[in-house]
Amino acid sequence: MVVHCYTTPADIQSGANLAKLGSFCRKMGREARQGEIGLVVGDEYFAIRDFGKE
Repeated sequence: MVVHCYTTPADIQSGANLAKLGSFCRKMGREARQGEIGLVVGDEYFAIRDFGKE
């Protein structure tokens, strides 16, 4: 599964928004039984592999 999402620089700099994004990615990883959820911010790739409960 591939999901593309776009945001503004201001939104991605908000700590509260980043926390919500991280929570969403962990939930998606658990529920979709993924091995990894990847985020690309600018030119940097972030791998999320720990989908532990919040």
